[in-house]
Amino acid sequence: MASTNGRFVVAYIFLVGVPLLCLVGVLKSGRGIGAPISIDGTWNIEANLNSVGNRSCASAVSSVLSSPLLISQSGLKLVVSSAKAKTTSLATIDGTRINAALVPATDSGCGTDQTLMLVADVNPNTTPKTLQGHLASSDCTSCAPIEFRATRQPKHQAAGGH
Repeated sequence: MASTNGRFVVAYIFLVGVPLLCLVGVLKSGRGIGAPISIDGTWNIEANLNSVGNRSCASAVSSVLSSPLLISQSGLKLVVSSAKAKTTSLATIDGTRINAALVPATDSGCGTDQTLMLVADVNPNTTPKTLQGHLASSDCTSCAPIEFRATRQPKHQAAGGH
């Protein structure tokens, strides 16, 4: 009978005690981890498209910067899309910096499938949040980067919500 109780105690410690110790360790090690900044939503862009140096680049750049950016977020991974440019891109956020590679559907004059690199910093201290950055062509050396600023549109409440 004593050996049965001893086996029960050992099994209990192994099946309950060890997982609890592991859980405590995971919770302590994750204590300093914070959630990434939330940038999910629709962003209105303001840019001076007259400053595009090379007119052949203007169509690709303006197609991205002349319509709102739609950003969907899951942790550090983003999906950035522009309805007018008919482009969707996977992107990342590192702290407050966004990096995205966009391939607009319009021909830029610099060749098809031109990749536009969007790099922006989020200012979380403004209400609503703002993005400030530039859009540059990685494939066309004569295309100058275009500076832009974007403001997140407020999310609409559901019908009947307050």
